[in-house]
Amino acid sequence: MFGFGSSSSSSASEPGKAPSREQRQKCWATRDAFFACLDQHDVLQPPEAGKGAGTPCEAAQKEYETACGKSWIDYFNKRRVLEFRQAATLAEAARQREEAAKR
Repeated sequence: MFGFGSSSSSSASEPGKAPSREQRQKCWATRDAFFACLDQHDVLQPPEAGKGAGTPCEAAQKEYETACGKSWIDYFNKRRVLEFRQAATLAEAARQREEAAKR
């Protein structure tokens, strides 16, 4: 009736069903391992879901995509790129501030 009762399928990928604490922790752990691999190989932009074949982080990406929902993967990947861009912007602003102070 309201989505709280049992249903014929109880998979974690079922729309509207929140992941358990253990599922969230596994997702975060696999995300961290995947992003660490990307950092190790100087890769900023993660490959699109399912398109990491032949990359150095292929195994870590598969675990990440298995453990996390698509919307979470999209969010984490976009957030990763945004954080790098933000850090670069702040570093450039600091450099310009120092340069202006020397004048």
